Amino acid sequence: MSGHHPTFRPSDFIIVEDTATGKIVSSMCLISQTWTYEGVPFPFGQPDIVSTDPAYRRRGLVRFQINEVHRWSAERGELVQGITGIPWYYRQFGYEMALSLDASRAALRSSVPSLKEGERELYRFRRATLEDVPFITEMYRQATSRSLIASVRDEALWRYDIEGRNVKSGSRADFRVIETEESKPVGLLVHSRKLWGTTLGVRLYEVKAGVPLLAVTPGVLRYLDATGEEYAKRDGGDFRAISFNMGEHHPVYDILMDKLSLVHKPYAWYIRVPDLPLFARHIIPVLEKRLAESVQAGYTGELKISFYRSGLHFSFQEGRIFVEAWKPERVEEGGAAFPDLTFLQLLFGFRSLEELQHAFPDCSATTDTALSLLPILFPRKESNVWSGG
Repeated sequence: MSGHHPTFRPSDFIIVEDTATGKIVSSMCLISQTWTYEGVPFPFGQPDIVSTDPAYRRRGLVRFQINEVHRWSAERGELVQGITGIPWYYRQFGYEMALSLDASRAALRSSVPSLKEGERELYRFRRATLEDVPFITEMYRQATSRSLIASVRDEALWRYDIEGRNVKSGSRADFRVIETEESKPVGLLVHSRKLWGTTLGVRLYEVKAGVPLLAVTPGVLRYLDATGEEYAKRDGGDFRAISFNMGEHHPVYDILMDKLSLVHKPYAWYIRVPDLPLFARHIIPVLEKRLAESVQAGYTGELKISFYRSGLHFSFQEGRIFVEAWKPERVEEGGAAFPDLTFLQLLFGFRSLEELQHAFPDCSATTDTALSLLPILFPRKESNVWSGG
């Protein structure tokens, strides 16, 4: 609301006022961003901060607002909307839980290794400054290269993260550049500014290519342990664990396998794609690349995917892909079928074809073409999105 955020303005909020009293009784906002699908950028809108006074609930106020926010998003050319929220609720408004959210692994303090007698720390942890933005950008790009979906964070947003956010903001984090004794930067660590319950959360941890993660990580654990203890003393809390909130998979998990005893499986983003043929055409470069790198490279033919009341028609011409809307006339039509919005789970890598078929009896792939091409075009692939708000 200060007006200092590089992309988000007070005018991105919608409010509902009881005109009899002047009281604001419900509100919502739209955070416009750019996300990427395996490197292909697309405009993205995030409805957020949805709240209604309990006395005014069940009057359709959120439905009215979300329809308005969807209109704003369409005017801005946003191809996808997404929101994090309570179970089931946003399914009412055309959303499907289709993108991994908040997967993490945590280590108890007792598993943090101590320095052996005569050893000293090889790395230091320096507070990041605006001069570190290029290095932060480099480390962030390295992290997002492992994610199917990623949020674009430009220099202005990093500058705001480092110096612009209010000290009391829940979105504010501590940025630490990991460097050698010679002040050479080798990695980046981003962690919370306070304990969440009894846990210190880590948002990002990356080291440069050529720097052994195995050598840096013990010192990172000791730094985090000391920081969490400092927070606990400052705020009067109880510090028990360090949580790496970096998705289902991360290189550090492999070297800390015996220490990360607390596994938090992913929840999900709600995702809405208002024009699926348009979005499918937008990501054709990704689909063609996947096909070209597969055993079906150069394929010519067609694949019809049914959503029972609508569908997609994929045409393949020697490896080139074309997509258009298609409407099945019969339930049996098409090489594959996905009920309701379940195809979004496949599209965003949240579930594999096999997993969807197991969960939904009316999800099917009945032709050799569908069984061969769908896992190639839409493989299960993890995402760990740091929203651009």
